[in-house]
Formats: sequence, structure tokens, C-alpha cells
Amino acid sequence: MPHVIHYEDDFFIVDGLVRVVCDAARLEPDADIIGDAVISAARLADATLRRVKDVILQNEHLVDRAECLRLLARTTRAFADALSDLARPGSPLEQTFASSSDELERVAAAHRAAAAELRDVLHATSGGDDSPEDHVSGDELSELLRA
Repeated sequence: MPHVIHYEDDFFIVDGLVRVVCDAARLEPDADIIGDAVISAARLADATLRRVKDVILQNEHLVDRAECLRLLARTTRAFADALSDLARPGSPLEQTFASSSDELERVAAAHRAAAAELRDVLHATSGGDDSPEDHVSGDELSELLRA
């Protein structure tokens, strides 16, 4: 029996992990209370993003591949930016991340490169429509604006 991969569910979960890291970078959480959880979420998000990226890049026949590439590129870039913010001097979690700052910068650089690779693949497969932003068709917009 073939294994069915639920890409949308995977994206939802990994995006949630990345949002936790992004929120921690934007807010001023107490390092003693939340610091270790943020490090754990960052490591889990790193591993999960790499795995999802590999699966999407290997599956050239995925029906919604362009949208998957777009979503993954956006999430990967946001994760890289959040890691850099967490590692910067003056960050509320600076002390928590002090011993891991070199690792965080390496991971952030790797995810920036991965986001660029995803955008390149998206550009090659979509014929130039490689915007990382979400797209809403005219019909969808009309439906959303209906009163």
C-alpha cells in the first residue's frame, strides 16, 4: 500500500514551529521560562524544514508543487531571519542563545541559501511567476469580498 503524504498538514505544522521562533524573536520573552523551548522549537523547525524541502524538490510531479515551493521559500526565509534576530546582541534571549549563536548563524545562512534555491526552482518551473507572496485569483477575491 503506497504511503500518502499530506503536504498541507506538514506545511501547517512546520509553519507553526517557525511562527513560534519568529514570535520569540519579535517579543521579549523571559529567557528563564521560554528560552529552552525556543531553542528546541528552532532545532525541530530546522530539521523539519530541511526534510520537507528535500521531499518537495525530489517530487517533480507534485500537483501543487509551485505553491508548495512558494510557501516553503517564504517560511524558510522567515525562519532564517528569526534565527538571526535571536542571535543578535541585545536580543531578550541573547544569554540563552549565547552558547549556540554560531550554530544559529550557520543554520540561518543555510536556510537563506535554501530559500534562494527554492525560489530558483520555482522560477524555473513556473516560467517567471516566482513571487514568494500568496496569490489570490480574481474569482477567489470576488468570493471573499461577497457580502
